[in-house]
Amino acid sequence: MALAFFFALLARTVAFVGDELDAETLERMREREVFLQEQMTLQWQHVENLGQSWIGIRALSSVLPYGKVCSLLERMRQVFLRKRMEKLPLSLPQLEESNLKKSRVDIQALLFSVLPYWKVCSVLCILFLFLWFMWKICKKFQRTEDIGDEESSIREQEKAEEEGSNLLRADVLWPEQIHRDNCEQVLLLFGRLINLCQYLVSDTFFPVPELPIGVGSAYEGWCPPENEPIFRLLVPLSAPRGHVFHLDLGAAGELPARNSRIRVDLECTCGREQEMGMRCFLHTSKEELGNQHPSLLRDFCEDAYLDVEKTVRWFQVLITNAWKYMPEAETCTMSVGFSGRSCRIHLTDIHKTDFVAETVFGVQQENTDIFLSSQETEAAFTPSTTWPQSCAVAEEKFFQHIATHDQGNTFNNLRYVQVGAHILAGQTFSPYQLRTVLMHLLTAIPLEGWHVSYFLQRMDDILRYLRCCVEEKRLNHFLIGNEDVPAEIILPQEFRASQPLNLLQHLVQDPDSYEQALQELQELQDRLTGLLIDSN
Repeated sequence: MALAFFFALLARTVAFVGDELDAETLERMREREVFLQEQMTLQWQHVENLGQSWIGIRALSSVLPYGKVCSLLERMRQVFLRKRMEKLPLSLPQLEESNLKKSRVDIQALLFSVLPYWKVCSVLCILFLFLWFMWKICKKFQRTEDIGDEESSIREQEKAEEEGSNLLRADVLWPEQIHRDNCEQVLLLFGRLINLCQYLVSDTFFPVPELPIGVGSAYEGWCPPENEPIFRLLVPLSAPRGHVFHLDLGAAGELPARNSRIRVDLECTCGREQEMGMRCFLHTSKEELGNQHPSLLRDFCEDAYLDVEKTVRWFQVLITNAWKYMPEAETCTMSVGFSGRSCRIHLTDIHKTDFVAETVFGVQQENTDIFLSSQETEAAFTPSTTWPQSCAVAEEKFFQHIATHDQGNTFNNLRYVQVGAHILAGQTFSPYQLRTVLMHLLTAIPLEGWHVSYFLQRMDDILRYLRCCVEEKRLNHFLIGNEDVPAEIILPQEFRASQPLNLLQHLVQDPDSYEQALQELQELQDRLTGLLIDSN
């Protein structure tokens, strides 16, 4: 664009110089016209003189001989030519030299007319060179970034393949001990915190927190430690003195119950007032109650049902106050955040290592391993007074049962669930469904068959079992209606007497989901085959 501007300016300047040259040429043409008119006048005078001379010559020819007359005419012609040449303004060489000088002057005029624009031309040239260099540099950097992105994607792919192949190698040192140590340390720390919380609420009518129970992916091995696991803890709650929790399971026959609630009732303490250190809420007037702390119904309930959000906010304040009395508070930091139906606690130790713990709350159903908990549900909206049934404690207890009876340490739960989590990445199958398959196979195959030497065979069995379940559109819940559940797992009677719950019921109702599940099963099998090839 700069070059186009320069040439346009030059063309305009040349046209201006051309106008000056045309004016000079016109002036010379006028001078030539005047000269030719003068010559015509001289010629006419010469013709008249010749006429007069011819008369004289004819007169002389009659007197003189012919030869004399011819020589006289030749001398007259020479005199005429000499006079004519004297009257010419310039000779031919002089005319050519004059034209050459004028052309030189024209060229100099052209150059001097362009000379004032040399600064503009220089700036435009420098700008053009700068833009050209910038374009080359940007192109080079873009090429470097493309090469870097390609190399980064290749490294990530190689790293994923290496991690996948390491999952199947028996000689790789698994961080299982470190994983278990971290889980135990978190449990111990929160156990001491809960002890302080119990002391702080001992003279109140707040819910009484019990020792936490480790549940979820971190304690089951689905999230390896290098992926910054969230340590999920279930904190059981018991009713304070003078109160009773009654569990309302909602619609009959729904297992696990999704709309269950916890009703809070007052208990008569007459006759035990001195022993319990309180007056009976039921049979004591407000005036007689005096300065006694209010009951749980006033601050924690909504229409006599325990409110999840109010309970979570209360625990958030309680554990923050309890942390102040912990010796670790001098070297470690803790922050507690409200997360709807749970508390999220961030801990940073003296070595700047971060731990994230999520605490959910539950009320035990009689003396079983089933709890009504504050866990999130799949529903878009869950009322604050809803405490759905949770089997997390019972399932965690099952794996502890397997570990207790595995005398030869042949079964490695962490190894199976890590491989399972790896091949399930990006699929609609949930780790819970794969874990359910694993629990069914653990009751069907003796523990000796789970030795590390049979690892690949057992992984293939897990996928084959899952394929059969998808083809039949049925995967039974492990704890509901299953006679193979160990007796050590304490379940409500309705769990054992109920019909099995189908976890793949959505495949029966949605044919498209069924076709997608079959395709994903093939992808899972291909991923496992790829891991087998990479490990060899």
